[in-house]
Amino acid sequence: MEPEERPLKMLTPGRIGSVETRNRIVRSATSESMADERGFITAEYRELHLRLARNGVGLIFTGHCSVHPTGRYIRGMVELSSDEHIPLLRDFTTEIHNEGAAIFAELNHAGSQSRVPDMTPLAPSVVPNPQFHRMPREASDLEIREIIDAFGSAAARVQAAGFDGVHVHAGHGYLISEFLSPVSNLRTDEWGGSLENRQRFGLEVFRSMRRSVGPNFPITWKLGLSDFVPGGLTLAEGLATAEAFDREGVDAIEGSAGLMSPAAESAVQYAGVTRGRALQDKLLHRVLAKPRPDAYFYNNAQLLRDCVKCSVILVGGLRTVEVMERAITDDVADFVSLARPLIREPDLVRQIEQGRRGRFACTSCNICLMHEGVNGLRCWRKSNRDLATHAYYRLSGKLD
Repeated sequence: MEPEERPLKMLTPGRIGSVETRNRIVRSATSESMADERGFITAEYRELHLRLARNGVGLIFTGHCSVHPTGRYIRGMVELSSDEHIPLLRDFTTEIHNEGAAIFAELNHAGSQSRVPDMTPLAPSVVPNPQFHRMPREASDLEIREIIDAFGSAAARVQAAGFDGVHVHAGHGYLISEFLSPVSNLRTDEWGGSLENRQRFGLEVFRSMRRSVGPNFPITWKLGLSDFVPGGLTLAEGLATAEAFDREGVDAIEGSAGLMSPAAESAVQYAGVTRGRALQDKLLHRVLAKPRPDAYFYNNAQLLRDCVKCSVILVGGLRTVEVMERAITDDVADFVSLARPLIREPDLVRQIEQGRRGRFACTSCNICLMHEGVNGLRCWRKSNRDLATHAYYRLSGKLD
C-alpha cells in the first residue's frame, strides 16, 4: 500500500497582520481594465474576482487602483481618489467575504508610466519613460506632499469599503519605484540623491496610510528589489529598503524587481517589462525568446527572508505545485503569489485541492497583458483543448 500523501502546507491557513487567510495562495495584483469611464468597478470586474474567491484563492490582491488624478495608468483603471467609490466597493467586498476569501486593494500612482492622453505624466525628475517614450514633468515639493496625503486618504477609503488590507505597488517603474531608482530620480533635494533620501517618498506614503487606518489594519508592499538596468537600484539597496519598511512596521513584502524597459527585459524574462510592445513585436518576441525560467525571484525571497521579520510573499514565475510547496515548507516564504496562472485557470486552487500536481497550463506568453486599456483581463491562448485537459478536475470537484 502506498503511503498517504501529506497535506500541502500551502493549503493551511496563513496570517498577515490581523488577517487570517484560509490558505497561503495569493492572487497577485494584475491590472484588470474593467472599470468604467469614471473609475467605478463593473459587473465584469466583480465576476473576475468572485470567480477566484469561489475557487479557493486565500487572498486576493486587486489590480492597482489610482490614488490621485495625476496617477491614473490607463483607461479602465479603478479609482480610489474619491469617497463616491466606497459604496459600490463595500458591496463587492461583502460578496468576496461571503465566498471565504480575504481581499486587499492595491494602491498606486503611475508616475511617468501614465498612458492617459492629454495629461503630462508626473515623475521625480524629467527623465523620458523608457517603455512608453513619454516625457514627464518634475513633481514639485507641494505635489509630492499632496500625493503622499492622497495615498493616506485612499487607504482610509479601502478600509471604509470593507477590504481586509492595503497592498501598495512600489515596483515596476511606477512612482514609488521611480523615487527609489537613481536612474529615474535625479533630484538634489530631500527626495533624491542618497538611498535614504530616495526611500523617503515611499516611507512617507506608508506613514500617511498608517495614520489613516490605524495600527491594526494590514499594509503590505510590492517592492521592486532591483531595477535590472545599468545604474539602477541594486539588490543590496533593495534589501536595505525592505529592511527600512520592515522597521517601519509593514505587515508583508512581496519582492519583485525590474523597471518596465527593454533593458530590464534583456536582463530577466519576467512579466512586468513587456506591456508596451505592439502586437507584432510581442508575438515575434514569443517566437524567438528563450524559455522563461520558473520561480525567478526565489533566491531574492530567500535573501528577503533573512533581512526582515514581516511576512514574505514569493511571486514570479511560479508554475508548479512542487516549487510553491517547497517555498512554504522550506520557510523561504509565508505565501505564494500567482498572477498569470490564475488568468489561465481561475479554478487552479480547487484543482490543487483535488490532487492536481505538476506544471500549470500557463505558458508565460504574456499575451494576456495586451488587454490593458482595451479589453478586460483574460487569457487569449485558452482553447477547448486546454479545457478538456483539465476536465477531470472541474467535473470531479464541481468547479466553476
